[in-house]
Amino acid sequence: MMKAIYMSELAQSYFPKNTPRSASAQLRRWIQLNTDLLRRLEQLHYKPRQRALTPLQHEAIVTYLGEPGE
Repeated sequence: MMKAIYMSELAQSYFPKNTPRSASAQLRRWIQLNTDLLRRLEQLHYKPRQRALTPLQHEAIVTYLGEPGE
């Protein structure tokens, strides 16, 4: 099972060349554009300004967007 992770850490793993702030903004944009992912996150009680992700929210993001670095 995955551990809880901070949104900024996950964003940095998807966008390692970006600044932490830019990476977080980009990941949030990807989430907003992926309606299936957004719907799943809402079912998991995700809020757009949330900083820490639950293990299930983290798993949903990786499921819909792929593993970081792929």
